[in-house]
Amino acid sequence: MRLSSKDALRRLAGLALAAGLELGAVGAIAADSTAPHAAGHAAAGEAIDKVVVLTSYPEELTVRFQAAFEHQYPGKRVEILWRQSADAMAYLKRSRGEADVYWTPAPGNFAALREEGRFARLKLDPKALPGNIGGSPISDPEGYFAAFELAGHGIAYNKDTVRRLGLPAPRDWADLAHPAYAGLIQVPIPGRIGFAPVLIETVLQGYGWERGWALLGEIAGNADFGGSGDNTPAADEVASGRKAARMTIDFFAATAIANGAPMGFAYPRKTAYNPAQVAVFADAPHPANARAFVDFVLSAQGQGLLLHPDVRRLPVRKALYDAHPELPAQPFAAGNLGYDGKLARARQGLVAALFESALVRRHAELAGLWAEVHRAEAAGLKRHPAIRAARALLSAPPIPDATQADADLRLSFAFPERTPGATREEAAAPVSNPLRDHIEAYWAAELDARITAARNVLQATGKKG
Repeated sequence: MRLSSKDALRRLAGLALAAGLELGAVGAIAADSTAPHAAGHAAAGEAIDKVVVLTSYPEELTVRFQAAFEHQYPGKRVEILWRQSADAMAYLKRSRGEADVYWTPAPGNFAALREEGRFARLKLDPKALPGNIGGSPISDPEGYFAAFELAGHGIAYNKDTVRRLGLPAPRDWADLAHPAYAGLIQVPIPGRIGFAPVLIETVLQGYGWERGWALLGEIAGNADFGGSGDNTPAADEVASGRKAARMTIDFFAATAIANGAPMGFAYPRKTAYNPAQVAVFADAPHPANARAFVDFVLSAQGQGLLLHPDVRRLPVRKALYDAHPELPAQPFAAGNLGYDGKLARARQGLVAALFESALVRRHAELAGLWAEVHRAEAAGLKRHPAIRAARALLSAPPIPDATQADADLRLSFAFPERTPGATREEAAAPVSNPLRDHIEAYWAAELDARITAARNVLQATGKKG
């Protein structure tokens, strides 16, 4: 009998488990006292002993958990129902009582479904599974969904290229502002790349509005916005060495590293970790198996699968970080950034519009001016009043902190709700309105005036020199 590629992967994973993987999961959750306990057998009346899991995870991850769960529970079968985030929501609007478990990196979907009452409550062990990072929740406080793994934002870099530049490996966001990186940094644009809003917001929350924009502006001076990046079909220019570094998410870099690219990845101290989550549907057709599956993926054994070289994801079990000090990320360490998702969502469209207007549309001029500032500072003029004035002009935020906090302004730039089947670009395009157009015209005039003032100051300094 000829096996499909999926069945072959599952059989190989199962053989590996049978050959010596130590089982014995430590339970992470339990059902409500009003619900059946997650036993090793399907509930009475279930025609097929299975669990149906709705997910967007790639096969490389799902087959490992399928094989391990089926080995732990002989006779049970995991069926994967694959849907991307927006398509999953469309599916769930028209379907009830078909899927048992929702398991995917889509925090917005979990929050929406929880509000609709679509999930059954779980009981989590907060000591084993912390519910927050830096005070910011990653699991539902009332237990309707739980964090399963974390995606950390950071810096992917080419070791060879960085070495040729004579620089140490970048460790913090500010390292990317070094003049030697001119033209060699890839920065995702928040209005165009799906993960970019959180990454840019991470810098703004980590450093504050003024300092955050100052840092983003100087990094943008080194950026190549036209180069390839994550979520694109183009070749990876960091992996190839044509670019030195990229602001990105860890799992994008993990794929290139696993394929042998001479790359490293650094988690800055002020960074955000996005949770992927898991939940049991309230109308799950196989509730006992559903809870057994969730219990398994959150157990010590299930979480350990995330550390496999072919998976390379960050677990949510705190004990695994103590057991593996070699892990480059420590999301539960004291002092980590408590990312404010509510604030980020409230101003996401506004920040995307400001980034586009201030840093992308005027990129060529800004890159040239930053290069002049860096040359003057390298020549010993760092404290020169004119050079300091030019730096201040280029580092100023597009709008003041007090202005961005205005609720009506944020609402004017809010992204529309993403409709099923819409592309990321369509979802990221704010609905045009005359007020917003007028505001953007005002921004443009202010930004152009700053650029002109900075250019004049630098030109006057050059003539005097």
